[in-house]
Amino acid sequence: MKVLHLLSNWKWTAVSEPAVDLAITQKALGAEVLFVCGKPLEGHEYHVPFHSRQKGFNNVKAIKLSKHFQVLTAMRDAGILRKLINDFKPDIIHSHMKNAHFLGFLAIRKSKPPFSIQSSYNPEGPGNDIRSRILHKHFSDGLVVISQTARKRAIETCKFLPNTVLVAEPGIDLDRFSPERETSDTRKDFGLTRDNFVVGLVSRIRPSRRIDIALNAISSLAEKYTQLRFFLVGRGNRRNYEEVVEKPLKEMGIADKVILPGYCRDDRLVAAYQSMDVLVYPIPGTDKSCRTVREAMATGVPVIAPEIGFLQDLIQDGVNGKFMDLSSENLASILSTLIKDSTQLKMMAQKSREIANKRFSMVLQARKTLVFYEKLFNGKSE
Repeated sequence: MKVLHLLSNWKWTAVSEPAVDLAITQKALGAEVLFVCGKPLEGHEYHVPFHSRQKGFNNVKAIKLSKHFQVLTAMRDAGILRKLINDFKPDIIHSHMKNAHFLGFLAIRKSKPPFSIQSSYNPEGPGNDIRSRILHKHFSDGLVVISQTARKRAIETCKFLPNTVLVAEPGIDLDRFSPERETSDTRKDFGLTRDNFVVGLVSRIRPSRRIDIALNAISSLAEKYTQLRFFLVGRGNRRNYEEVVEKPLKEMGIADKVILPGYCRDDRLVAAYQSMDVLVYPIPGTDKSCRTVREAMATGVPVIAPEIGFLQDLIQDGVNGKFMDLSSENLASILSTLIKDSTQLKMMAQKSREIANKRFSMVLQARKTLVFYEKLFNGKSE
């Protein structure tokens, strides 16, 4: 099976990493794989080709492939892509973003096409605008979604046949995100001790992510629980940092209770998760697949989050985490209970890892997609 993956982006994002991981794992399972992505801008080091090489994957071809549709760029890329397709002769073209899907359509519209698969990383399902409807009808042999809700929408609203829609949750590197993995950083390196109860939050620092809920909860509990620490992992522009972090910390007088390691990546990110007792996730950002939550679960960290979107699929209340209201009072109540109940906390940590092992295996995801390709390719249905 020859698979050409298309990603209309060069940045290393919450879509880029699982797309590359899928390609790598499919290759390890015997597929012949080519990954085509956007061309990185000069001076930017952390991009798809760079991270792919870091993972030992060199079957990557970078062309312009813009994230958003641009007429002249699209026509040029379609020609380049057409040549790549003619040379590689894939059985499957698997597109991971809308513009990649459209460019694939432009590239092969005048030739006998390979089978076209599209991934939607939105747990609510694929788009249903005019361009999406055209692509669904004329250039979609199959669709990969991340939730049953998305599958239902694809069938009922976007009119996909049931046997052409696969639910496959994005994989996580379970060896990397593991509570047992040794990393160069430890709690001590972050300024934390074994006795601290560490409430983590991993997020872009901006008002929309509702970091204020966590800060207010920590402030209300700080005097009673002296071991409590808030571990805020992330970065933001200067204005947002002052508004969301610096000013509130000064007003609340809890700067000594807050650890600010900044943006963490690679092993340092794993170490950050390992240092947490719980992860608080007030609001999903642009990544509706909630990769941060899945990484935390894989590392054996219980998650406190609202009962919305894909979080409803990831968290089992009282099993691997807790559902919260968007209020600091409710979060403070949950934290107070967990601080006093180490047995429940330990159980939830264990369940987080167990659920991640069962659901987020990259091998499981790759096998499911390869079987899906084969069924479509051979004209079989369930």
